[in-house]
Amino acid sequence: MKKSKLAKKSEGELDGVDMISNLPDHILHLILSRLEGTQQSIRSSILSRRWRYLWTSVPSIDINYVHQLNHLPEWNSNRFREFMYWVFLNKPQHLESFRLWCANINRMLTIRHWIHAAVMRKVKLLDLMFCPIDESGDIQVPHSLVTCASLEVLKLCLLGCRLCLPNITGFQALRVLELTQVDLFGDDLLKYFLEGCPLLEDLSLRDCSAYSLVISSPKLKNLRIDNREEVTDEDLDLDWKMCLSLTISCPKLVYLKLTGYVAMKFLFDSLYSLKKAVIHAQDLFRFEESTDDLFRNMSKVESLSISLLCVEQYYWSDEDEPISLPNLKTLELKVDALHMLIPFLKCLPDLESLHLIFPKNVYGLDMWNQDEASAATMSILTRHLKKVEFLEFDEEKPKLDLARALLEHGNELEGMVFSWGDETRFHKRSMKTMNRVSKFYKASSVVKLRSVIKVE
Repeated sequence: MKKSKLAKKSEGELDGVDMISNLPDHILHLILSRLEGTQQSIRSSILSRRWRYLWTSVPSIDINYVHQLNHLPEWNSNRFREFMYWVFLNKPQHLESFRLWCANINRMLTIRHWIHAAVMRKVKLLDLMFCPIDESGDIQVPHSLVTCASLEVLKLCLLGCRLCLPNITGFQALRVLELTQVDLFGDDLLKYFLEGCPLLEDLSLRDCSAYSLVISSPKLKNLRIDNREEVTDEDLDLDWKMCLSLTISCPKLVYLKLTGYVAMKFLFDSLYSLKKAVIHAQDLFRFEESTDDLFRNMSKVESLSISLLCVEQYYWSDEDEPISLPNLKTLELKVDALHMLIPFLKCLPDLESLHLIFPKNVYGLDMWNQDEASAATMSILTRHLKKVEFLEFDEEKPKLDLARALLEHGNELEGMVFSWGDETRFHKRSMKTMNRVSKFYKASSVVKLRSVIKVE
């Protein structure tokens, strides 16, 4: 019996649809995991029978009430709670990741149930943001979370609430820890937290607060600390940073980043393995008595990003021993204290790549001394220099003087780049500036000059 034309057409259309539906499960799981949230994955169930229950076997839960569900009037706290229980009911016994951003719409008891449900499914990554509506004091982390043997990544945002850990050993498999807007004012809370994480390799603290922070971890490789705003303490009548004092003692640390208002007093120790550092902390060394030998503990660093004001606040050439960074190859320098530029570069004779960032307001222009850029000095600091980039370049005389000196003495120089942040000025002035710079004497016969736009 021959099939009708309509039947043949339907089969052809079905085959067209099944080009995706007939893909292996792990490919479809990958597609669903790229969607924006679990609720989007659930909506795929209307596509066909093949997709009806496919979302339940995706080994992840991603619920963002704050950005995806909060604007829907029907999604109140009761509806959201029912939805969460239904999701867990339909999810497999193993979870790779669980993200829950629910702000302050649920009670802590309910949140503990959800965390426990994820832990029982051997979750590897937890990304939690919440501030329970029924707890204004300490937030006690569930025992099941602390003792979870499968957890490798924990991201925790408490929106300013205080964290409290149970007095038990845990986090034995944790490798990555990220704390955001967490109150760490408990007695040595972070210290005890880290002592319970023997395998921790990556730590990030963002907009947290504490009286003092002690970061001592034997296997920590990456550390990022960022605090965007100063905290006003009315009881102490002072403006302070993330903490009053910060101690870092991590012998395996490879990468360190300090940005924003971090601390008033610093102690760096045992940074034997540090290779890359980004130090743009505000008022890093404002108090002379709090200064420790930062550069001595960074002696093996190969890449550094720092501001000259920070260097000046730490380094007093008349009193201190010269800075020594013998392994430094790449330097990104915010030139906010121009008079410190040459004295600092003189301490870095093996530098190969130099990136100079010029802010709009440069301190020390009136103290710029072109004589410091003498032939003897420049021959030392350009000995191995291969690349120079001027970021936010304009045509102020000190910058042109510096470009001239580097070109005149840079025997190994291969490239010099002038980056303009203003597109209009670039089109009006860059050609004229390049013509002017190109006439400077060049010690290197292979150096290339370029002018580019870098507009963010």
